Amino acid sequence: MVNCQMMTDIEAVAAAIHETWRALSHRHGWSMQQHLDRPYAELADNDKDDNRAAARRMGDVLGVAGLRLSNDPAARPMPEGALESGIETMAEAEHNGWMSQRLRNGWTWASARDDAAKQHPSILPYDQLSEKEKEKDRDSVRHYPEFAARAGYRITPKD
Repeated sequence: MVNCQMMTDIEAVAAAIHETWRALSHRHGWSMQQHLDRPYAELADNDKDDNRAAARRMGDVLGVAGLRLSNDPAARPMPEGALESGIETMAEAEHNGWMSQRLRNGWTWASARDDAAKQHPSILPYDQLSEKEKEKDRDSVRHYPEFAARAGYRITPKD
């Protein structure tokens, strides 16, 4: 059994998150900032930190739906439909975790994104986001099984 906050290989999960998004970006033709479109090992430490923060909060986000990361091959598999049935609660938890991390790092709200000034238009409570922005959080949660698998974990129910 793995407690995501204490024992999960955060670096492996962070790399899996980055590489999954990078592959999806290429597959779907999404724009990706040039300095991020490289293997995880080649990223600057501050860019790796965003992925590490996402890896650390996965346990909390999964927990709101009674799920966890595990590397125990004997653990029961995630029930069919578990992500979709808890998607809104998990998406809100994902957004809140992302926003908290940004605020701790000095980011503020602004109507337009400006990375140099650490300003972002999505630094708002989840219920104030547009549907398009909420869908980004939902989409992130929907990719949790892929993040987990790339890092050697899987999502299982909390026992």
